Amino acid sequence: MPANPAAIPPIPDPRHELFRLNNGLTVGVFPMPWLHEVGATLMVRAGSRFEAPEQAGIAHFLEHMLFKGSESIPDPTRFHAHLESMAADMNAATGQETNAYWITLPAEWLKEGFHAFCDMFTRPALSEIETERRVILEEMREDENEQGELVISSILASQAFWPGHPLARSVLGTRETVGRIQLPAVRDYLARHYRGGNMALSFCGPIEPGKALELAEATLGAIPGGGGMLPVAPHAVPPGPHWVAVDDQGSQFTLSLFFRTAGFRDPGYHATAALRRLLDDGFSSRLQAVVRERHGLAYDVWSAFTTHSDAGYLEVGATLSPDHLEEGFRVLFGQIETLMLAPPTEEEWRRLLVRWRAALLVTLDRPSDLIERYVGDLLFEAAEPLDETWRRASGLDPGALPGIAARLLHPERLAVVLIGPEARRTLPRLKGIFSRMKWRM
Repeated sequence: MPANPAAIPPIPDPRHELFRLNNGLTVGVFPMPWLHEVGATLMVRAGSRFEAPEQAGIAHFLEHMLFKGSESIPDPTRFHAHLESMAADMNAATGQETNAYWITLPAEWLKEGFHAFCDMFTRPALSEIETERRVILEEMREDENEQGELVISSILASQAFWPGHPLARSVLGTRETVGRIQLPAVRDYLARHYRGGNMALSFCGPIEPGKALELAEATLGAIPGGGGMLPVAPHAVPPGPHWVAVDDQGSQFTLSLFFRTAGFRDPGYHATAALRRLLDDGFSSRLQAVVRERHGLAYDVWSAFTTHSDAGYLEVGATLSPDHLEEGFRVLFGQIETLMLAPPTEEEWRRLLVRWRAALLVTLDRPSDLIERYVGDLLFEAAEPLDETWRRASGLDPGALPGIAARLLHPERLAVVLIGPEARRTLPRLKGIFSRMKWRM
């Protein structure tokens, strides 16, 4: 990276245009004539965070039900066969704050296929609810141990951080709430949340803005306007450290150290992202170099930074054998403490920025990332151009990072989650090790 920041070229914005239909629906278009298919993504601010407690899981349930076809083709298999005969691929995902649906089509089939896709939202069949209920209950088993307990570390940490808040729930809901969901509630959730002002549609591929806008108006222009619910802010968080253990079969433990953070709209977001990159961004980064290469304690070791609009967490974790668990616990905390002791070296910081800038540039080649950044984030008034992210990242003062780490990676913000064989019996040993640490405050 050039020593003179002025010599670093800016990161260009992708070619794109934004529109807003009369009903408030945001439409983004990214013309990419070099691609051989058009991708369309519909994002709705309607994830599990916007559910009533007694309806937990309904946002995800609705996502499943919409794939049951339309009034024109109410049979799910026939509906999907119709789209797949046009070489369409379609899928969806539900998160805490959004439902997202996407389809890819060859350009010659775009008009017909996209109309059929949008029929799911404007004229859904919503059929065979009992069949889909069984499917979702089976899906839940993937997140549970043999006793039916959740074994997803991020959800267990969220329950410790935000007890009773929607962010603490699995997007799938519970067996009890999913068992009670009926069609009137599904239809009501669709009507309340799938409204123009609460949705953003994007096109990427060999399509011009005028054609995309015409398709959007013809298919989704009649959806009622208005916005959905505003999220309820997380309440005051009980101080940590929190300790969570769940027994699960297997020969290894999953050990995760979670530190509560602010969300992606917070001014400190980029500094926290820098701490995550210092810990884990390539095989030369700290966790890989120390935990794996120096000590040989783990094959899988990681750090991740997960954020919602107003809350999040930084995770440091590893998969460890029983013989390596206690040493791995000490080494992970040692790397967290190292962040507080001294700023990164000049060479380490330069490498971090080079990789960070390259990752931003690669976003220009990834339609899904562009859609989330330039269109989807508009639903939360948080869209940030690539060059603005680079300006904020490259403008960070590495000398300030130890102080930021000391404030953020504090025991009061900590949740330790251990999943594995006899985890509940093992956890007190980790508590004892922690109590003897000379933890820097």
